[in-house]
Amino acid sequence: MSTETRIIFHDGKLFLWDEIDYNEALINVEPGAVRSLRVGAKCYSCVGLEKLISELAIYNNVTEVEVADDRIQDEDMAHTRSLFLEKFPSATFKWSYDSLAGGKHGR
Repeated sequence: MSTETRIIFHDGKLFLWDEIDYNEALINVEPGAVRSLRVGAKCYSCVGLEKLISELAIYNNVTEVEVADDRIQDEDMAHTRSLFLEKFPSATFKWSYDSLAGGKHGR
C-alpha cells in the first residue's frame, strides 16, 4: 500500500486524478473555494462522465476547466467539451492528457 500523500486542492485549484481524489473532494473541499478544476482520465473513467459532471456542478465558482482526454474518443471530444461548458458556462476549457498506458497519449 502506498503511503504517498497527494494534495488535491491548493490555491483554488482542485486536481482530480482518480476516484479516490474525487470522493475526497466531495467530502473535504469547500465548493465555493474552487476556482479551477482539473479532471484526470482515471477519474472520469471510474465515476462515469455524466455522473461526474453532474456532481461537480457544486463547484459553481469554477472559471477554468481542464480535462485529460486520454480515454475520450476523438469523435466524442466536442460533445464532452460541451457537457463541461454547459455545467460551467463562465469557465474557460482546455484539453490535457495524463499519458496513461492504454490511453491515446500513453506508451
